[in-house]
Amino acid sequence: MKLSIDGREVACRDGSTILEAARGAGIAIPSLCDHPGLEPFAGCRICLVEVEGRRDFPPACATAAEDGQVVRTRTPEIVALRKGILEFILAQHPYACLVCPEKTTCDDLKSTIRKTGEVTGCVLCPQNGRCQLQKVAADVGLEKVDLPAAYRNIEVHREDPFFDRDYNLCILCGRCIRVCEEVRGAAVLSFIHRGGRTEVGTAFERPLLDSGCRFCGACVDVCPTGALVERAFRPQAAATRAARSVCPFCAQGCVLALDIREDRILDARPVDVPPNYGQACVKGRFLVRGAVAGPGRILEPHVRKDGQLEPATLEEALDRAAAGLRAAADGRRALVFPSQIPLEDALSFLEFGRDVLAGPTAASPAPVLEAALDAFAEKHGLTIPGAGEFSGIAGARTILAWTIDLPQDHPIAWLNVVRAVRRGAGFIAAGQVPAGPIGRQAVALDLAPGTLSVASGLASALLKLRPAAGLDGIDEFRASLPAAGAPARARRPYEEAARLLAADGPAVVLFDAGAVDGPSGAEALDWLWNLALIAGARLVPLSRHANELGLHALARTLRSSAATTGLGEVWAGLEARAFEALFLAGPLPDLSGLKPSFLVCQDTHWTPNAKLADVVLPAAAFAESGGTWVNAEGRTLASEPALPGQGSSRPDRDLLAGLAGRMGQAGFAGRGHEGAWRELLGPGSGRAGLDVAPAGPLRFVPVSAPAPHKGRRPAARAGSAGPERPREVLRGYDLIAGSRGYARTRRIR
Repeated sequence: MKLSIDGREVACRDGSTILEAARGAGIAIPSLCDHPGLEPFAGCRICLVEVEGRRDFPPACATAAEDGQVVRTRTPEIVALRKGILEFILAQHPYACLVCPEKTTCDDLKSTIRKTGEVTGCVLCPQNGRCQLQKVAADVGLEKVDLPAAYRNIEVHREDPFFDRDYNLCILCGRCIRVCEEVRGAAVLSFIHRGGRTEVGTAFERPLLDSGCRFCGACVDVCPTGALVERAFRPQAAATRAARSVCPFCAQGCVLALDIREDRILDARPVDVPPNYGQACVKGRFLVRGAVAGPGRILEPHVRKDGQLEPATLEEALDRAAAGLRAAADGRRALVFPSQIPLEDALSFLEFGRDVLAGPTAASPAPVLEAALDAFAEKHGLTIPGAGEFSGIAGARTILAWTIDLPQDHPIAWLNVVRAVRRGAGFIAAGQVPAGPIGRQAVALDLAPGTLSVASGLASALLKLRPAAGLDGIDEFRASLPAAGAPARARRPYEEAARLLAADGPAVVLFDAGAVDGPSGAEALDWLWNLALIAGARLVPLSRHANELGLHALARTLRSSAATTGLGEVWAGLEARAFEALFLAGPLPDLSGLKPSFLVCQDTHWTPNAKLADVVLPAAAFAESGGTWVNAEGRTLASEPALPGQGSSRPDRDLLAGLAGRMGQAGFAGRGHEGAWRELLGPGSGRAGLDVAPAGPLRFVPVSAPAPHKGRRPAARAGSAGPERPREVLRGYDLIAGSRGYARTRRIR
């Protein structure tokens, strides 16, 4: 499709708006309410254009481009209209600096201006230089405002964590409202009041903490002015450089842009690339600074002398650690290392445990989900494929989320669920019900009667709609279902859920470690497989922890002790006093009373266990070490070190190499761990050797009959997720100086 814009022939795809076509051709049309990824709003009217054959001036952001269309964007009438509209917008916004004749020389003079708590001009605004309103005023060529200024005098909201809301600077573009509803699926914000009193707020003007906000920061990122500003961002000097890093706080693998000045992180913002496409969560958006340079950071090595931990040189600490580990008998040493580290470091830990310590080695947190999938494959000879790209969830016609907290533990996967629901997909939440709107076709199943009992009830209802005739094992599976089934009233939510699952179109079943952990975890996975088989759905296992997939594949390929030694076995050995020495580099419960004779802690932050150690080694944080990550999709992500290590901290692989050399393994440093994992998993592998499609013929797996139904009716709600879990919905995060700086967080009021 081709059209003419300001005399230039422009080509664009079908379905584009005039604004999209112009931007694609490099033609600037000013706009304030438009933002990529949001539905057209046409609220600011700054993007008005002239279209030949039309008597009005339509907004470019909400007007479809048509073949042969003739568009003019900078006629005298359009320019005058934009200036008039912008004047109305600025009448209730501090604009003195925007039209000040001295603004070109202000940089030399503004240091004399006294800072105040009230923004009266651009030089006092934390968004100065980053404000889109400044750019639009310059593009429009506004030089004066004839309308009288009307300061709104709205109290600044500072009661919530992470960012402030100063609606005196709000231009009512609606971006924050729309991103909260359309992209994040929360719908916390809305326009409140009427007329000249209209502002952005929450229901009943409650704080964000009490409104279901998860503090993802998406509203802050799309705000074109200083109305929403991260509290830690102001006031401070501007960044001098930027770097990219992979967020290690969960398995989603978001790519973050770090603003840096003097080797200090000032800000962390999501980048518009896969897998997160410009989105993040509260941890990646607001906790990066604390994880790298917050309180409790271990900046220098320590050695215990006369019962007290004392600062020491790195050489002294490595010598002492090597001597203590060597003194322990063979088989009496153990290693616990973090799973939330780059694969280069994980490879070093695996080889150090196998070749140097020659003792039990376990990752913490343990890869519970991956171990369950391996056990399923070994038991039944069937492979549950990897999750694949999150975007595949968005194309589903029906989604079953089985005892999984998607918004908190899998935020990017959740955004694709929101996209699917907005397109009309059915959503079934079993156990965990997300707060906020979840579409008109929604059913919630309470798992209180028992996970297996609910699964059998859903299977019985689904088999009535999809008999699954001819599939291997169907008769045996039918025989395992309770004959009586649930009472009539209790069957209704199952029937509603079954109707959604039986609908035409692709279906997915989302689950994580919560579904397969515990005594009945293996049976639950068997039932999920059979449910997916009846519905013709795809099972989507979602890892919780960063690099969990890559680490498990790496350990399995190495056939090292880490592939078979569980964290529980190491803990049992500690309880049985089976170890004389422990090398602790990952999170572990308090060792008080279980501390072995010699304890080495290698970590980024002080923990209770580090304070018990005989030697403490300072490890570099994720942004300081760089490396390769594999996210829950199986996507390979790599990042360079964004800044040097603080104090005497070093990357894990460097500390291990120094320690191995002192323990008689001089060749350990020459292993070449940078990228070595690729040699083990296959050159050029983009998915770390993970399966993305089931192999072999599909068949039902045998299951045991669940306990009789208790008669309790599972709660079912259509069109609403129901009330929030009281004070369990994320109330904002405060970083605790835990192992690796991000192993633990606590919810705050």
